[in-house]
Amino acid sequence: MKIDKKIYIACPISKYVRKGFEKEFLEVINEVNKILKKLCQNVYYPLEKEAFGQDKKNGGGEVCTPKDHFEVTNADIIVAIPEDSMGVSVEIGWASQMKKNILIFIDKNYHQSELIRFIDTITPTKKVYINTSDGYLKEKEKIINELKQYIKEMEK
Repeated sequence: MKIDKKIYIACPISKYVRKGFEKEFLEVINEVNKILKKLCQNVYYPLEKEAFGQDKKNGGGEVCTPKDHFEVTNADIIVAIPEDSMGVSVEIGWASQMKKNILIFIDKNYHQSELIRFIDTITPTKKVYINTSDGYLKEKEKIINELKQYIKEMEK
């Protein structure tokens, strides 16, 4: 049975569109999307819509930014893998202002602003520390297990 929660997946897009997507990153983030769609009623995955989807075909940031803000506003939970993405940091900022529940995977391979690392001081946040220095596949099982556990906790 799917939980009745709206999920927004926040992950880097622009840098990967510019330089090409890393195969391991895509495998893991696409698996996150697939699992969330099995567990939840409503999942918004900007990578599908913006990098390759209809929103990107209709325009760039002028289309995607208001759409992302709308989707974050209407989400119950934000699942974030920020890496060093300024866009994901903005989405986390929007979510924290609205007191959204956040599951954030903080990668030790990237420097995070103090504002991201301590986002749990202002909004309900579960922080999971990962290290992708040796690639995303080394962290895939941890990411998936933490994701499933978090969604299970949100069912209550």
